[in-house]
Amino acid sequence: MARNFTQIDPLDLASSRGVGVAIPFNNPGVFKTNFTTKEQTKSNLINLVLTEPGERVYKPFFGVGLNSLLFEQSINEEDLKQKIQEAISKDERLSKITISNVNINQDINTNNINISIEYISQLDGNRDSIKIGIGSINDRGPLPYEQVNKI
Repeated sequence: MARNFTQIDPLDLASSRGVGVAIPFNNPGVFKTNFTTKEQTKSNLINLVLTEPGERVYKPFFGVGLNSLLFEQSINEEDLKQKIQEAISKDERLSKITISNVNINQDINTNNINISIEYISQLDGNRDSIKIGIGSINDRGPLPYEQVNKI
């Protein structure tokens, strides 16, 4: 009889200890804290994808550079997936996830790009996704992303 073992990150064992800061930074008062590595991994991935290379101090290669794609006529999904995977492999905090799917919806008339990124955690095998909109505007102003729950 085979047993399935799941790995638990040691940071998740102390449920009252914060692991990191959640994105977006719009919580009243202080920053919202993530208490699980799963939540923090999602915030780290959003941060990585929205950051332009050269934007982060002392990490000139950190980031994917989605803003540079905003005015492109067409975007190759495989190239973008590879670009995201390369950026993840350079970041030690995201080394435990694998990108499984990248979907792009581009509207060249309004210069909007909506990107959905599905990933798999290598610790427990769970699938999750994020959705990022570049150039989108809602009633409160620009909407850089929205998080999507489990698939």
